[in-house]
Amino acid sequence: MVPLSKPLEGNGAISMDKANVERIHLLLKRHEQMVEDKRMHPEDFLRQNEQFQEAFGRIARSTIVPVLEEVKDILVGKVESASIFHRRTAAGLRIKLDRWEDFERSLLFFGDASTQTVRVTHEGVGFGLLSQKMGLHQVTAALIEDEAMKFLKRLFGQEQLRRPMHATEPPDRRRSMAAGAAYELVRV
Repeated sequence: MVPLSKPLEGNGAISMDKANVERIHLLLKRHEQMVEDKRMHPEDFLRQNEQFQEAFGRIARSTIVPVLEEVKDILVGKVESASIFHRRTAAGLRIKLDRWEDFERSLLFFGDASTQTVRVTHEGVGFGLLSQKMGLHQVTAALIEDEAMKFLKRLFGQEQLRRPMHATEPPDRRRSMAAGAAYELVRV
């Protein structure tokens, strides 16, 4: 392995280990072969994972989306926004807690056709987590509900961690300053 402190050589490139250069060339050769195969026989590559994607779509429409729809209905009006999404390879729930946040968090069920599994992830800024990987046949309404509860517990738990420690109840904005209440400005 070449140390990082090694100076640049003649043409401005860092010299690499010959074995690594050979590995890169081998990977590029395989890539070129794959591209050529796709060009010559596109039908072999286009329909390769179609059965899995169709099966995932059926499960998403019949199981994932209805359960997440119930969760969303409970959240509407209590959070800034909650929505369901469904595409060919993914279905999930997006939540934005309040208008001051400029990002959303998502519970995502992703049908990974290459490994024939469903990945359950929590996504968002500083929020990424792979919760589970399972076979398509293991996706049940109870599992989706459990995953939604894990996601919500984590989502609302992080919101509580951002709250100032002494703020046990929301401040009463109608209280007058003349009432003798001491106010403290907190920057979050």
